[in-house]
Amino acid sequence: MHEAPKLVKSEELLNLLLLHIPLKECAERIHISYNTVRKYASEPEFLDSLRALSQSVYAEVIETLKCEKKSIQQRMLEASDKALERLENLVQSQQEGIALKACDSILDRVAETARNNKLQQDVHGRFTIDPLTLMHAALTARELEPERLLDGEKEPSTEAKNEVDETVQ
Repeated sequence: MHEAPKLVKSEELLNLLLLHIPLKECAERIHISYNTVRKYASEPEFLDSLRALSQSVYAEVIETLKCEKKSIQQRMLEASDKALERLENLVQSQQEGIALKACDSILDRVAETARNNKLQQDVHGRFTIDPLTLMHAALTARELEPERLLDGEKEPSTEAKNEVDETVQ
């Protein structure tokens, strides 16, 4: 939606709320969806304007937004319980395709076996390299860089190589 119509709808919503009209009825009156009304009412600028005009209406709107958010979470939890029960019943299906799909769906919801679960491990580690290994790695890296030799840098002496090899062994 463009900014101008959104601004007009937000102003209408603000005026209706100041008349103590509930959010659902506001959505019907300004002919936009209830979710859009909730989105507008949740925007910080809108809430600041509402608070400046009426502290009591602001408190009502905040409470409505909080309560409905909780109820959505509760509904999702209840629906997921029902869905799991249904999947458990479908596992017993005589049609192998349905049973396989139900099993697959259940396994995808278990954190230990889910295919779409991202790797969740503690990847913090501490690596230590002793100075001799580091020196040997540096000499090896120098040998592998042909550009440095072209720029006139000398190749590591065989004495230095032998010294590192003896120390490492």
